[in-house]
Amino acid sequence: MHTGHVGAEYVEYVLRYKKGLTPGAPPLHLGDPALDGISLPEPDLSLYDQRIAPAMTRDPGDPPPDPPAPGDPE
Repeated sequence: MHTGHVGAEYVEYVLRYKKGLTPGAPPLHLGDPALDGISLPEPDLSLYDQRIAPAMTRDPGDPPPDPPAPGDPE
């Protein structure tokens, strides 16, 4: 990670588990009651899981053994 890039699984971890650790900002007041009354729901990010559902691997385990080279006895 010398380049500063992170994987999608790390970003998901941060969004899901560390999101509640920071205090929420106070509501924004614009001075217009019509605009101050607007409230948007939290976006549903599970839609992306339904479109692309790769198997998520946290621990891939030991690598498979190398196949024998051609001509080597097994």
